[in-house]
Amino acid sequence: MKKNNIIRAAVSAFEQSFSCFCQNNPDCLDNLDDNNFKTITYALINAAKKAGTEGLKHYLTENDNKSKSTINFNEQKFTYKGTSSKKYLTLFGKVSVERSIYYDEIHGGEYLIPIDRALGLCKNDFATLETREMILFASSNSTPRELEELLQKASLCNPSRSAIQHIINKDGDCMEQFKDELIDNTVEQLQIPESSNAVVISIDGANVLVNEPGKKKGPKKKRPGSSKKCKKNKRDNTAVANPDIKPTSYQNAMVGSVSFYETDSENKPNRLQSIYTSRMPEEKSVEFKADMNKIIASLNEKIDCSDKTIAKVFLTDGHLMIKGYVKDNPQLEAFEHCIDFFHVAEHLSKAADILYGENTDLSQCWYSKWRERLKTDENAPQNIIRSMQGMLSRKNFSKKNAENLQREITFFKNNKNLMKYPNLIDRGLPIGSGPIEAACKVIVKQRMCRSGMRWSKEKGQHVLSIRALVKSKLWNNTWEKLKELKKAA
Repeated sequence: MKKNNIIRAAVSAFEQSFSCFCQNNPDCLDNLDDNNFKTITYALINAAKKAGTEGLKHYLTENDNKSKSTINFNEQKFTYKGTSSKKYLTLFGKVSVERSIYYDEIHGGEYLIPIDRALGLCKNDFATLETREMILFASSNSTPRELEELLQKASLCNPSRSAIQHIINKDGDCMEQFKDELIDNTVEQLQIPESSNAVVISIDGANVLVNEPGKKKGPKKKRPGSSKKCKKNKRDNTAVANPDIKPTSYQNAMVGSVSFYETDSENKPNRLQSIYTSRMPEEKSVEFKADMNKIIASLNEKIDCSDKTIAKVFLTDGHLMIKGYVKDNPQLEAFEHCIDFFHVAEHLSKAADILYGENTDLSQCWYSKWRERLKTDENAPQNIIRSMQGMLSRKNFSKKNAENLQREITFFKNNKNLMKYPNLIDRGLPIGSGPIEAACKVIVKQRMCRSGMRWSKEKGQHVLSIRALVKSKLWNNTWEKLKELKKAA
C-alpha cells in the first residue's frame, strides 16, 4: 500500500508539472531545435524534482508514528505532543513534512522526533545525510560560494551559501569530536598493496594565512626616524602600534603522507598508493604528531604481521623539527631516514652559485658533476664538503658569501649520513619526497591559499580534514563510520 501511494504521489506530481509546462509552451513539443530541446530538458528535470520531493514527502509521512500515544526509547517514556512543520533539504530539494513530536514528561525537558531519529539527524540538522555528504565531499574542492553556483546548475538540490557553510562547520566539528575514532578507522582499513615492496613516510609543512596576529612576511621596512619597537606618542603618551605586526599571519600547516611503492622492470620505484593526514598550524604540531604516530604504529603492526619483505623509509627535508620528531619517535626506529634528494640538490645549487657565480658555466659544471655523483658515490657528501672547504680557504669571498657558503657546508656536515642515495637507488627505492611535496600543494595550497583567503584554525581544519580524506580515497569509508558514531552518541 505504501509503495502504491508513493508511486501515485510521484507520478501525479510529475504529470502535473510537465502538463502545466506543455500547456504554456505548446510549440516546444512540435518543433525540434536546440532551444526547444533545452527547454524540454529543463521541464523534465523540474518535473522529476517535483516527483522526487512529493514521493519523499509521502514516504516520510506514512512512516511517522502519529498513531502512537507513547513511545519508549532508551528506557524513557515519551508522550505524543502534536506535530511540527519541518523542511528537510534532500537531494531532490526541500521537502516539507508535518512530523510528530514526543516529550518526556517524567524527566522533563527532552523531546523525541521519530522522523529525525530515523534519518540520523541531530538537533538543528535540516539536511538529510545524503545531502550533507554531497556538500562535504564537494567542499573539498570548492568554496561555499562556488558550490552554491555549481549546485544551482548541476543539481536538483540548491542549498544557499549559508546553508552550505553551516553544514561544513557542524559536520566538521563532529569530525573533530570523533577524530581519534576516525583515525582508528583509517588505520584499521589501511591495506598494504599486494605488489608493494616499500613504504615511504614523509611530513612537510605549507604556509597558510590565519586570522591571528603576527609579523608580516618579507623584508622589514620602516620610515626614516621610526623604530622597530613600539614607542610612545610624545603628545599624549599613548603607544604607537608596531608596524611589523599584522592582524593576520602566515603559519605552517602540516601534511603527512604514507606511500606504498613497487619496483618496476627497470628497477625504478613506482608509487601505488598514498594516504594523507593534515592539520592546521598548532604549537609544536602536537595533534599532527599524535595522528601520524597512530598511523605509523598501525603500519608497523601490519607489516610485522605480513609475510612480505617491505623496506621502511622516512624521506623528508632536513628541517630541525622533523629531525627531532624522528629522533624522539620509537615508532620510526625501524625506518631508514633519508633527506629528500631534490632538497639536497637545492643546497648544492646554492653552493655552486656562491663558489663560481650565478648562471656561469663553471657553476653549472660543478653542480652537475656532484649532483650525479650523489646518486652513484656513497662518499660524495664528504667530498662535496671537502671541495667547498678547500674553495673557502683559497678564494677571497665577501663576508656575506663566506657566511652563506659556511651555511651550506654546515648543512652537508649535519646531514651527510642521511644522503644514502646510491643504496636506495640500487634497491629500486625512491630518493625524492614527491608525494609529500605534491600533497602540500594539492591538499593545502590549492584549496587554502587562493587569492584573498584567510582562515580561522577551527574552520580551516574542517576543510583540511575532508580534503585529505578525499585525496586519500578514504572518504566513503570514513563518512560511513562518522554516521555510525553519530547514531551511537
